[in-house]
Amino acid sequence: MTVLDRIRDRIAQVQRLGLYRQLHHHSACDGVRVKWGDRWLINFSSNDYLGLAREPQLVEAAIAAARQYGTGSGASRLVTGSFDFHQQLECQIATWKRTEAALAFNSGYQANQGVLVGLTKGGDRIFVDALAHASLRDGTVLSRARSHEFRHNDLEHLEHLLNSHPSSGIRLIVTESVFSMDGDVAPLSELLQLAKTYDTVLVVDEAHSVGVFGPAGSGLCAHLGLKGDRLIQVGTCGKALASFGAYVASCEAIAELLRNRARSFIYTTALPPSVIAATRAAIAYLQAHPERLQRLHRNRQHLASRLGRVLDSQICPIVLGEPEIALAASQHLRDRGFWVQAIRPPTVPNGTARLRISLSASHSAEQLDSLCDALQPWLSAQSLPHQMIR
Repeated sequence: MTVLDRIRDRIAQVQRLGLYRQLHHHSACDGVRVKWGDRWLINFSSNDYLGLAREPQLVEAAIAAARQYGTGSGASRLVTGSFDFHQQLECQIATWKRTEAALAFNSGYQANQGVLVGLTKGGDRIFVDALAHASLRDGTVLSRARSHEFRHNDLEHLEHLLNSHPSSGIRLIVTESVFSMDGDVAPLSELLQLAKTYDTVLVVDEAHSVGVFGPAGSGLCAHLGLKGDRLIQVGTCGKALASFGAYVASCEAIAELLRNRARSFIYTTALPPSVIAATRAAIAYLQAHPERLQRLHRNRQHLASRLGRVLDSQICPIVLGEPEIALAASQHLRDRGFWVQAIRPPTVPNGTARLRISLSASHSAEQLDSLCDALQPWLSAQSLPHQMIR
């Protein structure tokens, strides 16, 4: 076999497992609707949780910045790519998050990797939740620190590991605030207390709680009143903030070390001015319009009521088991005018393929009802174990 034959064989293996992925190209987007071919579908897979992607205030800010500064920053931040608008965003985020400092990154993936690689080295230890995002897992591997996985949200197991693996170096506890595929929340107050007790730093990926929880959408950590030098908050600007890029909010000492050791910060071209301007406008918008967050939580409560479930967040998983079942459910909804993607391994554990319903403040109650009316009869007709559907 040639090397290309081996590549094609691996593609075929992915297809046989029901895990083959392909890009779906939409020709237009109109708020919570996407156009696929010649059909408009109601989108329940977007992370634009507040419906800000088409908000005129953000659009005009991006256009004005591009006209003033051009389309690109031209270099990495440590060469000639660091402009006043980067610093202004970082100061705005630090004020919003009530931290000493903030550092902008080019994506949430790069921010998570930057934190773990920038803060640790061989001999250090990272304790990571079993369901943490792939970027956190990849960052753990790249850091060369020793890694220890604790059972999902299991404080007792984590404390056992912390007791069992002391270190004279840096130790990190790593989790998400709202878990992206399950929609549940981490016990952040208890995790921060463990960090204080065992001389570690808590790293919280707030990608799916920024813009959703807390004062002016400042996140679940802020909602719980958590702060201090042992807390690192990583957030993305590409979901509820409807822009692009990410940030790390922390004490100044951590930000200083990251500026010097985070490879995903050092070796990349800085974010362009239009993106920075849109993010700044999004934060300002949230501070002036708390009703957007309130509308999203009303939608969460409405969907929870219709499904007879408790929803901790704007993410509602319908766990179905095998990939083929999830794909069939997704196709059933698409035929009825809804875009709800099937999520399959390795994004989620084997045997837990699912639909991931993602809510927006822009969804109407009628759209939520129509989704439930299309989904519930299909679920009832399937021969699925009762415990699988959650």
